[in-house]
Amino acid sequence: MTENEKEQSSEKQTKEERDTPRKPDGILTKKINGKTFVTEIYFNKNSKDTFQDKLLKVVQSEQK
Repeated sequence: MTENEKEQSSEKQTKEERDTPRKPDGILTKKINGKTFVTEIYFNKNSKDTFQDKLLKVVQSEQK
């Protein structure tokens, strides 16, 4: 598969994903200074990292 074909297939996949709405894998709600923030979380099903791996990376980056 050439680079151009890879780009086209990823573009096509992205368009298909936009066409079919997907339920979020998680929802976070946080109230700050009287404002409520609702965050929908989507995970890449093809990823080899676990949620715990990703959370650990976030915590470590916040500590720096």
